Amino acid sequence: MNKPKVNVVLATYNGEKFLTRQLDSVVNQTYENIDIYIRDDGSVDGTVAFIEEYIRQDQSGRKFVFWHGEGENLRCPSSFYEILRRCETADYYAFCDQDDEWYPEKFGWAVERLEQEKQDEILLYYTACDYYTDQGVLIRRSPQQKEHLELTDVLYYTPGSGFTMVFNETARRRLLQEVNPGQELHDRWMIRGAVCFGKVIYDGRSSAAHIRHEAAVTAGDAGAGSLIRNFVREELMGDEAKQEKEFLRYFREAFGGSLTSEQKRVLDLFAAEGCSVVRWFRKVFYPWRLRTRTAGEIALRFLFVFGKI
Repeated sequence: MNKPKVNVVLATYNGEKFLTRQLDSVVNQTYENIDIYIRDDGSVDGTVAFIEEYIRQDQSGRKFVFWHGEGENLRCPSSFYEILRRCETADYYAFCDQDDEWYPEKFGWAVERLEQEKQDEILLYYTACDYYTDQGVLIRRSPQQKEHLELTDVLYYTPGSGFTMVFNETARRRLLQEVNPGQELHDRWMIRGAVCFGKVIYDGRSSAAHIRHEAAVTAGDAGAGSLIRNFVREELMGDEAKQEKEFLRYFREAFGGSLTSEQKRVLDLFAAEGCSVVRWFRKVFYPWRLRTRTAGEIALRFLFVFGKI
């Protein structure tokens, strides 16, 4: 088979009732050369038995590798990273959530575009997606993203969701094997690394449906009011903003020797310990947007004003 190999990286946890739709959408991809690596993160429902039966009955000819014997709960993103450390080498890799649905052309589009680039540099491809309720009602489509991203675009915002991303072996090696990615979410870590050290490719076509289950729909899809409430609860009153700053500081330390002087300057401004009057002023009145949605940008500036980050 001459087509480049794609490894699907699926981390599961108590996902028995969601997995049929996602696994069906993976095995039914129009692209042929796909291997599927699954690691269960210590599920206590019937997830393990469901996956074993699904693999036993599968007639697609896809290669499945399923790890579940450890029973260790690494949580996200560590379970994804563990799969990427253990799986065989491929040309490309794709994060896979357990409760979404991929459109059939996803990998065909990704490989076609990625194969136009030099493989000795970090490449990360991502697409738009559609948000649905678990009753099949369309909530919205992800917003149009910039064709060219700067570091400031990926400090406090993730333009692409992990389940829409496909990245090459160079990206896996340089961003996940040669350094410890820590505990920052996998999609934010990967896209920031690709922005700083490689190339990010955006495809405005939707490659997947992200299913927002009833308990989660209002958290991120109900408009500015929901964003503001989440800001007060999680960022202003909670520790989420402080954690984001710690992630930026960790990224700065992990890649310090490879960053440009401008990238170091930006990270030092937003991630450095302490806050002088000059640094406070520069953050509060930073001239470029750091989040795409207005409510999110206002919330971030309030965090700067109050010295939260």
